[in-house]
Amino acid sequence: MSRRGRVERVLTRVFCNDWSVLTPPDIGRWTPDLSVSVVIPARGGQRRLDLALASLAAQTYPEDLMEVVVVDDHSSPPLRLPALRPARCRVLTAPEGGWGAGYARAYGAHSSTGDILLWMDADMIVCPEFVEAQARWHHVHAETVTLGRVRFADTGPGSPAEVLALARAGTLGQTLETGRHHEWIEHLLAGSDGLCNADHLGFHAYVGAAAGVRRSLYEATGGVDPDLDLGQDTEFGYRLWQAGAVMLPEQAAIGWHVGRAGTARTRLPSERFRTEVLAEYMPHPHAYRERVPAHRRRTPLVHAVVDVSGAPYGLVRSCVDRLLVSAEDDMVLTLVGDWEGAQQGSAGPGGSSMDLRLVQANYLREPRISFAASAPRTGFPSPFMLQVPVVWGLGQLALSRLLASAERAHAGLTELFPAASPTRDTGVRLWRTRALARAIRVCDEGEDLGDVVAALHGRYRIHAGEETLVDLSLYRSAPPLRPDRTEVPAPPPPNDPEGYDTDEDDLGDVAETRGWLRAGWQRARQRLRGERS
Repeated sequence: MSRRGRVERVLTRVFCNDWSVLTPPDIGRWTPDLSVSVVIPARGGQRRLDLALASLAAQTYPEDLMEVVVVDDHSSPPLRLPALRPARCRVLTAPEGGWGAGYARAYGAHSSTGDILLWMDADMIVCPEFVEAQARWHHVHAETVTLGRVRFADTGPGSPAEVLALARAGTLGQTLETGRHHEWIEHLLAGSDGLCNADHLGFHAYVGAAAGVRRSLYEATGGVDPDLDLGQDTEFGYRLWQAGAVMLPEQAAIGWHVGRAGTARTRLPSERFRTEVLAEYMPHPHAYRERVPAHRRRTPLVHAVVDVSGAPYGLVRSCVDRLLVSAEDDMVLTLVGDWEGAQQGSAGPGGSSMDLRLVQANYLREPRISFAASAPRTGFPSPFMLQVPVVWGLGQLALSRLLASAERAHAGLTELFPAASPTRDTGVRLWRTRALARAIRVCDEGEDLGDVVAALHGRYRIHAGEETLVDLSLYRSAPPLRPDRTEVPAPPPPNDPEGYDTDEDDLGDVAETRGWLRAGWQRARQRLRGERS
């Protein structure tokens, strides 16, 4: 599947997830122009599939703009197309070596052609407005993710012809409605004003049995994970949320799971699965992630970025080492610099290639550190991106406090700067990935990205104390002492106003300062004199 998708630029700015500012056209009173692909993963259950396709044959959406792709997940006997079905409908057999609902959804999306992707389960019967009610939102805003309403019915129509007749008569809902639904979804919607006031866990409302997304947004997030047979909806909903999706419930798009087995197949994964498998992919909720060992965390909570271009080696060490010993260890770090030019021996702009080579050699074996020529635009799929100027050193609890403040204030941008700083633009910035991704798509030329994020998701500013934020440019930049080292580095000499050692004396041993070298040389001379005497 493509991972190079780009979401179209949008004009309407949505604050947080308040989708009430969007105004879709009325059902039956508009002319759509985007094509829709309905993807149905299926394994066995030919009779239920026949009923599902019959309900899709009665859709109000133009049939020339709608295709249905059924992915046969190695059924025996193979699935076939019934007589009553949409005009554009086909069955694809999942390739050998791939199986499960996650693989079938991913393969179906990859093989389809629609501008809008709609998911549907094979044991569902949907109302005639199911496709149109969701597609109208995607015509209005490219970031929307529509959530159809899922209901349960123990019994249903006996034949596809009966389904089609009830749908055309407008009595399908009266026949199937029992009042049974996903209780946790309804609880989440009720507590968040239909997701308008959803917090960082709003993605839990996403259920792949009845949902729609623009293909551009689907590709930009990487699509459904084909390796997850269970929980793939939750994990994909998490990535949609981090990409800045506006999730909204569409009450007019109703689908009924028919049969007693429907409820069991659509329940949330077990707590053990959520804590031992899904928590590897998702830092949220925190309660699940806390049980996952650090080496198994595939997606970190924070993606930190430090631009080290032109910075002396000692200054970089002071900044980076403080981040690595932070109390918040659910983090990875990207160092930005001209690493290719450094290896070739050419000096980058404003700095020596030797400094970059020393930095890379020192952190090459650190599993949490990577090297990049340019800074990432967002922290995706991590929920947060931390930008730390190389001249600032964070205290051990600083990142934890930043995260707590961001969650408490629901802020899209949380800034940390010293109280005595004349300007706030040079401090540390913690960006909420979801807010930053959306701001990038609506930011006009000349606008400050921080101001756009603040308008879309709020801003929170913190005055830092001396133990929280240290101005490293005021001190001699030397690597911290190791546990087995007792020597204290000497103060900078009078002729070195900057306090950084960059002359040839330091190139013999990158881990020592001038003071340590002098002390070691004096001890060696004393030892030689003693041996001679």
